[in-house]
Amino acid sequence: MQSILYTHIQAILDASHDGIIAVDKNANIVLVNKIAIEILGLPDKIVGEKISKYIPNSDMLRILSTGKREIGDIATVLNQQIIINRLPIIVEGEIIGAISTFKEITDIQKIEMRIRKKFLESGLEAKYRLEDIAGDSPVFTEIKELARNFAQTDATVLILGESGTGKELFAQGIHLQSQRVNGPFVAVNCAALPGNLLESELFGYEDGAFTGARKGGKQGLFELAHGGTIFLDEIGEMSLPIQALLLRVLQEKKVRRIGGEKIFPVDVRVLAATNRDLEELIEEKLFRSDLYYRLNVLTLEIPPLRERLTDIPALCTSIIHEFNDKTNKKVTGVDAQIYELFQQYHWPGNVRELRNVIERMFLLAQDKTLGIADAQFFKRKAEATKLRVAMQREKKTVQSEEEMIASVLERVHGNKTEAARLLGIDRTTLWRKLKRK
Repeated sequence: MQSILYTHIQAILDASHDGIIAVDKNANIVLVNKIAIEILGLPDKIVGEKISKYIPNSDMLRILSTGKREIGDIATVLNQQIIINRLPIIVEGEIIGAISTFKEITDIQKIEMRIRKKFLESGLEAKYRLEDIAGDSPVFTEIKELARNFAQTDATVLILGESGTGKELFAQGIHLQSQRVNGPFVAVNCAALPGNLLESELFGYEDGAFTGARKGGKQGLFELAHGGTIFLDEIGEMSLPIQALLLRVLQEKKVRRIGGEKIFPVDVRVLAATNRDLEELIEEKLFRSDLYYRLNVLTLEIPPLRERLTDIPALCTSIIHEFNDKTNKKVTGVDAQIYELFQQYHWPGNVRELRNVIERMFLLAQDKTLGIADAQFFKRKAEATKLRVAMQREKKTVQSEEEMIASVLERVHGNKTEAARLLGIDRTTLWRKLKRK
């Protein structure tokens, strides 16, 4: 029976990825696994022998003497670095032996790389550096320099800007240039989740906290971001109850999961972003003033694309390089007429809209250079936008509906379908109005 038990124990030890050696109180080896034999270059059969026979001045002798644990010691054995844990085996107050577990540092580095890869797959790692963000106009260069300065601190940053200006890119860039660069970067869109779901995502929950809760509970994003950065996008959409919980976390740097009693300390830098006027939301009682002042330690305001039109060539080049890397198609340039066309447009969707336009042109392009023929769809859109803006101005001066219809028809050269679209009415209604004239 004892032999079978020993065989089972030996099989369990051999299944471990760590090297393991155990000695009795007389420093005789009682257990050793295959990994330990490989790492230390030991003979196959050493059980029963004195450990000092194979490892002179073994540190295990010290553990037998002091009874103290030694965790995370680093040593070089056979020209390879290993990390070692040594622990006494104590039964009823008496030291009856000691055990040592160890692993090659290269194995730990491989594990770390797998974890970092998992972070990337899970969206827990930043990819864009500040120098990767295209644009060299004076206003944008100043913003990037300010972001570099902010990265050197650990203070909360509030990033302001219209939708599509690249607020998350700046958040990633700040993280990658900070002292937290080796920690996780966790991004969450506060507008994408309803209040109760956002709460559980941010702060986690315990087993059985609510119907449908994952068995065993779940870590919140603040816990996952420990040692790194959490980016709270669209913070202006967060409900008041969640705002109160967030304020507590920012003040106390501790998290309590839903349905739990345990407090988890968290070391997290907070970056927040919004495209809304938070001071206006405070007046409307939709945003807490105390949270606003807690978040608004450092402010970074990203300008809209229409205020930095000279950055369009650099943005186009950057976007095309990205698409080239993702596909087999290679676009080498952009016709100057495209830049002229783009710089006459006001870009309400900012860089995100520009990216979508370039992607469509890229996918449909027949040549290696994007030309004006590839942008006909955008040219029509830009012209229609100009017409709508002009019409809005004319509404203030036009004396009658008939004059408005006549003005639009003249602009679209009598195309009634296009005129109806611009007027915001269907074609039948336009025909009826024309007949009454």
